[in-house]
Amino acid sequence: MRGPEALASLAAASGRLTGPHFIGLKLGVVLLALVLILRVRRRLLVRVRGLGWRRLAIACGAASTLFYVAWILYLGGTMPSVTVAYNWNTAWLALDAFEALSALLTAVFLFRNSTLAILTATAFSTSLCIDALFDVTTAQQGPPLLTAVLEAVLVELPFAALSAVLAAKLLAATTHRNHARADPGP
Repeated sequence: MRGPEALASLAAASGRLTGPHFIGLKLGVVLLALVLILRVRRRLLVRVRGLGWRRLAIACGAASTLFYVAWILYLGGTMPSVTVAYNWNTAWLALDAFEALSALLTAVFLFRNSTLAILTATAFSTSLCIDALFDVTTAQQGPPLLTAVLEAVLVELPFAALSAVLAAKLLAATTHRNHARADPGP
């Protein structure tokens, strides 16, 4: 047995990342992160006192960070380096469609002078970074990898940077405009 059939049987035989134990482990990591957050809650709440709804957002961000650190360490030691991915073409088409939609919406919102352009420009930038990451990390050695690296460096990442700068400038302009409205001056 060679090629895709061998990879499929290898993935099915390992079964390490499927089944109830996998879900239980993920829930256990989430509970561990929550326990750690609760243990440091007092110190955390003293630092963020008076921030209102932001306390919850900060706690969620900290819990998510703890979860992802543990999760990445676990996956790094258990995931196979080779696997079979079903619907591969659909996944890539969906990502590219999302990129096209976020670029189109950014242009429409800019034309309408809407602050929603900040969100869509940020989404476009982020999706381009994700696209570049997965292009490079999933490419086969040799010419496919070289093509992926060149596409990432010459196309995706520069457009991502431009879109991020656009979002930051739009946010700064919106913030400045809101401050000017709130403070009419002497």
